[in-house]
Amino acid sequence: MTSSLILGSGLWLGLLTSVSPCPLATNLAATAYLSRRVDSRKRAIAGTLAYTLGRVAAYVAIAGLLAAGLASAPGISQGLQRWMTPLLGPLLILTAMVLLGLIELPFQSSFTTQANAEKWASRGLFGELVLGFLFALSFCPVSAALFFGSLMPLALGSGQIVLPVTLYGVGTAAPVAGFALVMIFSTRAASRLAGGVSKAQPWILKSTGVLLLGTGLYLTARDTLGLLGG
Repeated sequence: MTSSLILGSGLWLGLLTSVSPCPLATNLAATAYLSRRVDSRKRAIAGTLAYTLGRVAAYVAIAGLLAAGLASAPGISQGLQRWMTPLLGPLLILTAMVLLGLIELPFQSSFTTQANAEKWASRGLFGELVLGFLFALSFCPVSAALFFGSLMPLALGSGQIVLPVTLYGVGTAAPVAGFALVMIFSTRAASRLAGGVSKAQPWILKSTGVLLLGTGLYLTARDTLGLLGG
């Protein structure tokens, strides 16, 4: 895959993650936390940027830890470099099956409660940054599949980690920025926007699932089974 395609995939996977069930709920909650004490447009923008930076920092930290762990184990690192290309197709197929609801991952993680979220949101820009960091760590099956099953294999296989993961983090926070900016002008309009995103969510997930499934089948046939020319 080309560099631009990998970067674009990182941003798109982040946007897709942002409208999957758990991140969408936390993003909408974050919008409420960030906007209810805001008394100026500059403060709203600063708050959303801090929240976005927190999410980016969390994902980059996870990716960095994974990369460092692999680097400290040369045998695993060399094995991944050798097997990442033939494994990418099957991983994309598994991710697609999660998006399409064909399989379920039996876990969900949460690193903050509503009370803690409200506490951090009331502590200014630093609190909003921490809020973004904690919310990013709240993985659900879909977001985990997209991050660990699609983004990380693409990033590790390409040798580019920081920039795709950063764009992924920006994509996951994009709804907060959009909702917060709309809410400055009209709470009703923000509510309608949120409702529209919620309605479109199943179709977005399914269409991307079909796309990932087709891509995964093609890569599996080409790189895993060697049935197609490279």
